[in-house]
Amino acid sequence: MKQLSFLTLLLIGFQSFALAQSLSIAGKIRDSAGLPIEAATVSLLNAGDTSLVKIELSDEHGRFEFSSIKAGKFLLGVSVLGYEKFLGNPMEASESAQNIDLPALTLNSSSIDLKAVTVTAKKHFIERRSDRTIVNVESSILATGSTALDILERSPGVVVDQNDAISLRGRSGVIVMIDGKPNPMSGADLSNFLRTLPSNSIDRIELITNPSAKYDAAGNAGIIDIRLKKDKNLGTNGSFSANYGQGVYPKAGAGLILNHRNKKINLFGSYNYNFRKGMNDLRLYRTFYEDDLRVGAYDQRNYLTIPYNTHTTRVGADFYLNKKTVLGVVASGTLNHFNPRAQNTSAVEGSEAEVVSYFGTSNRSKDRWFSWAANGNFKRSFNDKGHELTADLDFAEFGNQTEQLFTTLYTGLNGDKILPDYLLFGDLQGNLKIRSLKSDYALPLSGKAKLEAGLKTSVVDADNELQFFDRSVPGTSVYDSTISNHFIYQENINAAYLNYSQEWAKFSVQAGLRVENTNAEGTQLVNGENFDRHYTNLFPSVFLNYKFSEKYETGLNFSRRLDRPSYQQLNPFKKFLDPSTYSAGNPYLNPQFTWSAEWTQTFWQKLNINLAASRTTDNITQVIAPVGGADRVTIQTDSNLTTVDYATMVINYNFEITPWWSTINNFNSWIGQYSGNLANTTLSDGNFVMHFFTTHNFKLKNDWAAELSFNYKTREIYGFMDLNPMWGLGAGIQKSLFDRRATLKFAVTDIFWQNLPSATIRFNDYIETFEVFRETRVATLSFNYRFGSKDVQQARRRQGGAEDEKRRAGGGQG
Repeated sequence: MKQLSFLTLLLIGFQSFALAQSLSIAGKIRDSAGLPIEAATVSLLNAGDTSLVKIELSDEHGRFEFSSIKAGKFLLGVSVLGYEKFLGNPMEASESAQNIDLPALTLNSSSIDLKAVTVTAKKHFIERRSDRTIVNVESSILATGSTALDILERSPGVVVDQNDAISLRGRSGVIVMIDGKPNPMSGADLSNFLRTLPSNSIDRIELITNPSAKYDAAGNAGIIDIRLKKDKNLGTNGSFSANYGQGVYPKAGAGLILNHRNKKINLFGSYNYNFRKGMNDLRLYRTFYEDDLRVGAYDQRNYLTIPYNTHTTRVGADFYLNKKTVLGVVASGTLNHFNPRAQNTSAVEGSEAEVVSYFGTSNRSKDRWFSWAANGNFKRSFNDKGHELTADLDFAEFGNQTEQLFTTLYTGLNGDKILPDYLLFGDLQGNLKIRSLKSDYALPLSGKAKLEAGLKTSVVDADNELQFFDRSVPGTSVYDSTISNHFIYQENINAAYLNYSQEWAKFSVQAGLRVENTNAEGTQLVNGENFDRHYTNLFPSVFLNYKFSEKYETGLNFSRRLDRPSYQQLNPFKKFLDPSTYSAGNPYLNPQFTWSAEWTQTFWQKLNINLAASRTTDNITQVIAPVGGADRVTIQTDSNLTTVDYATMVINYNFEITPWWSTINNFNSWIGQYSGNLANTTLSDGNFVMHFFTTHNFKLKNDWAAELSFNYKTREIYGFMDLNPMWGLGAGIQKSLFDRRATLKFAVTDIFWQNLPSATIRFNDYIETFEVFRETRVATLSFNYRFGSKDVQQARRRQGGAEDEKRRAGGGQG
């Protein structure tokens, strides 16, 4: 913590010194009649090389002001629709003149010859819309040499934890889209993919915390939509990336992206390979009670290594039949094979904390996971004003083949064998098929109004069989029906929506209603248990936004959402850590429903404040709890809690301290209040959580750049789990090469190895404390090279019809 405090004071000191040496430049813009011009883009440029120093917009009085400017020679450029662009003569701003007030600038509407440098206006890094927050990637130093995951970590309200899990405003289960089409990958596969997606290929990232009726009702955590650049010219381009990282174990990856377009067809494809050997060192102490008296405990350590080998590919084509009609196809696939190795050691303690015996379990597994998806799509544009009809047909399949061998040895205090060795062999086969059809229609109306409507239907079939065999006696393999299972699941979802939006000069409104009908059946063939569910629900949404001026705008939105359990959460298969610990799905999970409200405020297009509140019923929460009727056995599973109430506040402030030093600052805070009952324990608990993330970017000479980042998260109560604080410090440096077509970057994450989870779990008859050591500290060297034409149109943005289903499958299906 001394290192943490010193770093914080050092950054504050640097900022204070820089601001103390700054000055301001202000002025006014008017037309030829002397009237003020509002929303003009005013650019302050370096006189030497015309590089952009800062950008502002004029207010309703035509005034603009650049604050925190360092002394130097500048040019002033102005552009606004309907007027000629303006570029002034060089001017000098000295340290002695702290506040410079320029004479009024007059823009002419008539054509004039400006023999000057063109001023290109950049968007603000953070932009607010009525229903979403937009991160304009090109407006940041991170536009070159970074990855999609780097950008997400710096986006307001987004947290990427030590396991690469992505949450938004403290809520997990975020839907991640690429060009409006959700990515079916999750967890490590998703993070590896985002690491290979270079930031220079990204136009913007849209954070949709309260999605409209157009989107599937699933996902109360929200949507993150990564929009790739869409250029205009014909030709071929692509990029190649490679990286090597070293933590406790090595990691490496390489990727290739290709695009080609002529007048009739657009071809695109990508391939990525990732090797990531990771470790998970879990240390836990579990105490068991009866009638408030301690009866025993386990002191355990589990060391797991998993060498992932992941291949991901995507190919597709768009056929431009004419100016108004486009047909498209896209196919993707993922293959992941890995052989986990785990060793668990346990000391068995009695009621007086005395060690009475030991047992150890080794796990030798072979895993092969695959998925593929195909999409056919159609778009008909009736005019250039947004009147269009689209349709999508989707097919997808997910599968896995897993073999497991657990060997458990029981020994006494002197190392002698006290029980026979226990050998358990598992054979897991899983398959999941998805079919979906959807269509959307958009009709622009008069007065900047628009009506949208759509239909969707999907069918899911899952077949998962798990067989366990006792091989303790040499030469035998006895089927164990008590832990084996065969789970069949079928699901059909039908949906329709209607959405209306209207814009005025300063005010906009959007309102919609979505209806979804769900039919689900599940059967466990081994024990004959089954369930049959049918329900229909309405999901309204309303968005209001008012722009008082260029300096302040505000918005309100309300919506109802649901989260269905993922197919993995429903799958009752047991995955053992050792004979006393296993994880399993819960086939009787109910969907959770959430009502949410949000108030957003934006000041000067720099400071963003987001306040939100939500209530979730039947909240799906991961728990680690004792198994009823079993002696000292715990299970990790998901259960429905009665309610969870959330109140969140997200503050984002980005600014330039100097022309070469910029900072991105995100402050997320939330209160989660949980209530429910599980394992004879009543839950009514929660707390106030803060998460602070700051990144400082430094533009150095000769195309060098550097970065320093810091994050801190306070204690959090998550259901029955009480998580301890965590913090981390990262740094990196990069160099642009070959006329800025290539970047070489070296970065280290979690330098002091402190961003690690630890927690205490409490039930009436059970208390567990644990800490996990993972490879959060990794040094990575990466290279990215862009080749070919710089202006090739990217693949057409589309959203298929099976996106929620593929997201729910992404966590695994067996």
